[in-house]
Formats: sequence, C-alpha cells, structure tokens
Amino acid sequence: MRRVEYREIECKSALNRVHGMPFKWSLNPYRGCVHACHYCYARASHRYYDLNTDEDFETKILVKVNFAEVLRRELRRPSWAGEQVALGTVTDCYQPAEGRYRVTRATLEALRDGANPVGMVTKSPLVLRDLDVLAELSRLTDVRVFFTVTTVDLALWRTLEPGTANPFKRLGVMRELNQAGVPAGVLLAPILPGITDAAQSIDAVARAAAEHGAAFFGATALRLAPGVKEHYFGFIAASFPGLLPRYERAYPLTYAPRPYTDALDRRIDRIRARYGFAEDSMRHYASSTRTPAQPTRPSNQLALPL
Repeated sequence: MRRVEYREIECKSALNRVHGMPFKWSLNPYRGCVHACHYCYARASHRYYDLNTDEDFETKILVKVNFAEVLRRELRRPSWAGEQVALGTVTDCYQPAEGRYRVTRATLEALRDGANPVGMVTKSPLVLRDLDVLAELSRLTDVRVFFTVTTVDLALWRTLEPGTANPFKRLGVMRELNQAGVPAGVLLAPILPGITDAAQSIDAVARAAAEHGAAFFGATALRLAPGVKEHYFGFIAASFPGLLPRYERAYPLTYAPRPYTDALDRRIDRIRARYGFAEDSMRHYASSTRTPAQPTRPSNQLALPL
C-alpha cells in the first residue's frame, strides 16, 4: 500500500463560487482523495497546488484545518443570503482523513447553526457518524445526501474505485439516513461508456437504490477534463484496452458526443420511471441534461459513435 501524506493547510475562504453547475456555492474541506476513483473529475483540481492528477491526487491530501471557522465567519456576513451549498463536490468530504480531522462534522455544525441548506455527495459510510447533526439540520432546512454508486458488480467496483467502501455498505447507510428523516438517495455518476452504460448495469443500480429505500435517483455521463482524461485513458489502456480507440474517438474534448448523451438520458429516464423515482428529483443537484423520453429500439449496449 502506498503511504498517504496529509498536509495541513489554512484556507482564506470556505464558500467557493462556481459557474455552470446546478448550484452556485460549493464547500470543499479537503483536496485530493484516497478513494482513487479512476474516473474522478476532481483529479484536475490537484494541478492548482502543483501536484499531479495521478499518484499525487491519491496520496497527497490537503486538509483545510481552519475550514469550519472560516465558514462560520462567512455565514455571518450581512451579504450572505443563505443559499444552498454543495458539500464534497471536488473530493469526498468523508474520505478516511475525516475520521481523524473531523472537518466535515465541524462544517455541518456551522451549517446547522446557520440553518443553511446543503446538498452533500459521498461514497463513504462514515457519514453515519454525523447522523445527529444531519438530523438536526434537516429539521431546520433542506438537506440532501447523495451516495455515489457507480456499479453494484463487486468485481468491477474494486477495479473502478479501489479505495472506496463496498457499494452495498453505502446503500445500507443511505437507508439508515432516510429512516432518521435525512433525505438520501443515489447518484449513478459517472456512467462509463462501454463499461457501465448497458441497460442491465444501470437497472441493477436503480433496483438496488429502490430496494434500499432511496429517496431519489439520478445519473450523469462521464466527462473527461484535461488531466483527468490522461489518467483515465491510462487506466482504460491497462484494464480495458479494447475500449481505448473508441474513447479516443469519442472524447476529443471533455464531453461525450451529444447523440450518445441524449440516448443515455432516455435510457436513464425509462429505468428511473420503472422504479418509481420522480423524473425531476435531482435536476437541481445533478448536472446531466435531460431530454423527453422517446421510443427507441431495445438494446443492451447503446448503438452510438464510440
């Protein structure tokens, strides 16, 4: 196992203004992530700290030790309008470092004290530790917890996300949060072309989400920003070499071809409806673009230009 280095740093601001996303503000108490998901779009952000998107992202974790203190000051500003914030959008706010540093818990306590709405994304069962704070916050304002589940195929899961918890453990914790009154659901993100985009793969995740009482279900397609693309293509070359030429054709830029994403959206909408998930349940949290459902030939793999 590789040695992980935790670098304690101090931040000047906590609230981060974002553009082109369904939310305006994000909170990221950590940078880098030992979950080491090969598709993770956050890898690109490590370049801001003169670190690489490969091993550095997975082993050099930046911990903003004064994050909650700074956030409290920002929430008290007269100019702050109490808008919804997104927690854990760059790296998982409940990665193993949180067990030691507890920065995410302190962040939630600050949001609770300010009755500020929040949407959170995680792959970690550690979120259950903070059920007390989340339950208090959810009684005051809008709270949603999104558990990312890319696949429920356990062999494939370990290949794609070597440092994460078993997806069924995540689903079990999601059920406990919902039972405690904290709205929680599943985000199937990203869907990987040629790997997890088959109808049965998406259906299996949606079915597991429904069986575990998910309050909502959403999905988004893979995007490959510079830095992320190089790492991901290296992973594909090593683990799925037959797919590499298709990826190289399909991803000259960041996004997959529009015909592919449109067909994928229709597939997701049909599967979502099959399990009773509201069509619009995550649009203001997830970034995929939806199109109206249209008849399409039944197929296992999408017949698209990959």
